[in-house]
Amino acid sequence: MNALIELFWFKYSQLQYAVSVADEHLIGILDRELDPILSAVYDEKAASVEDARLQFQFLVDILRAEADDMSCVLRHSHLLQSLIDRYFAATGVANLAGLDLDRRAILPSKGRADEGLLNEAILDCFPDRIAVITPDYRYLYTNPLNANHLESRPIDLIGRHIVEFIGLQRFEQRVKAHLDRCFGGEVVDYTFAKTVDARTVVVRCRMTPCLSSNGKLIGAILVIQEHADRRRAIAA
Repeated sequence: MNALIELFWFKYSQLQYAVSVADEHLIGILDRELDPILSAVYDEKAASVEDARLQFQFLVDILRAEADDMSCVLRHSHLLQSLIDRYFAATGVANLAGLDLDRRAILPSKGRADEGLLNEAILDCFPDRIAVITPDYRYLYTNPLNANHLESRPIDLIGRHIVEFIGLQRFEQRVKAHLDRCFGGEVVDYTFAKTVDARTVVVRCRMTPCLSSNGKLIGAILVIQEHADRRRAIAA
């Protein structure tokens, strides 16, 4: 249950990014993937009191997130009412016997909390370099394009500090400050120029906070684009 909910909110954050950059193709992909996940969470029969609580909290969180969209509010209010009808008898008492719910709280596993959260198939479809950096400045994810740029395999970057790849000076003078702003909740977008094979390349880096459904910061999603400096090309 929890894994499905976390997956929904990660895709939801990706959808918000796609909307902000007007990426119609990605919006379509994510729209088609969000509904089945929502249905899977709603349709799953709770095996414990904790699972039922997660279902209720999930729908309440969606109502808050979509409060400005009346059609979404009406839809999710209906789902919430259906859950109440499913789990509560006319007396207002939870039908625990019928659901065979375990009253004991189910503790989360001790494995990696965010495992399964990052949908690599979605991130890999971007035509740009993509990485997810944790609050301690380590790679949580990188797509193959970004890994190739760093002359590494994606799996070899996971857990390694970004200083290994960009150098301490660049990290301290530019990247760290931008990441810290992103970890503080800002969407950071900046550009800089670099020289590659005697030509100037303009690099755009967009950092978006990546949050779990309960608001916990997972890291920063980096989207990196490189373009030739058109001003120099025109001057030539």
